[in-house]
Amino acid sequence: MEEVLRIEDLHKSFADLAVLKGIDLAVNRGETIVILGASGSGKSTLLRCVNFMEIPSSGRIVMNGRAVGRAVDGKQTYSEKELTRLRARVGMVFQHFNLFPHMTARENVMEGPRTVLKLDPAECARRADTYLDKVGLAWKADAHPSELSGGQQQRIAIARALAMEPEVMLFDEATSALDPELVGEVLGTMKELADEGMTMLIVTHELGFAYTVADRVLFLSEGRILEQGTPAEVLTYPTQEGTKNFLRGHGSFRLPEPQLD
Repeated sequence: MEEVLRIEDLHKSFADLAVLKGIDLAVNRGETIVILGASGSGKSTLLRCVNFMEIPSSGRIVMNGRAVGRAVDGKQTYSEKELTRLRARVGMVFQHFNLFPHMTARENVMEGPRTVLKLDPAECARRADTYLDKVGLAWKADAHPSELSGGQQQRIAIARALAMEPEVMLFDEATSALDPELVGEVLGTMKELADEGMTMLIVTHELGFAYTVADRVLFLSEGRILEQGTPAEVLTYPTQEGTKNFLRGHGSFRLPEPQLD
């Protein structure tokens, strides 16, 4: 399979607090990877380092075989121009929607292509309409965020990220701020993206979603990958005590019923 993203010996510290302690990960094009772990394990920091919302303390991010930044005296340095280009290729959806309240749904989705990619208005509008339709909200194109449910706002946020036509999508607890009855519509949109072959790294506590959608599941503990494998391997037959303890705390998780011959 074609590798699109590689993370090499990634470390991230905030002052004296080491959050990531040597992450190595190769991501293939079209792969859906779900990242699990307790609060404080480094999941969100990992995603934020991938698109350089946080600058790694050490280690490398490699996109399509090319390292981001350049080594100077043994340390990677980055130009803002290079990071802007990378962020356009790596879309991110956050826990909170962060839509511009004074803009309509269509205007929110158009904003990135207009200001970052410098596309002409017709192409920005085309992309907005295309991706609003993809998330099932073309009919809400002229609505403002205050007129939308939380689930609809998050789907607009997904459309906004997709309008940049990224190579990789990052989801950081995209459903955790939603009322339970709205979670399903966002997870459904994410599943459709996985089915269509979008490369995705997803931080979530939705274990049923991880089991049915992920190609690979990672379990982070104290800034390291403690365990990884297929959903069945990690969620059904974990080998590490830390993974087992985490799963014991999610008693609502139910595996699909076995198929009988």
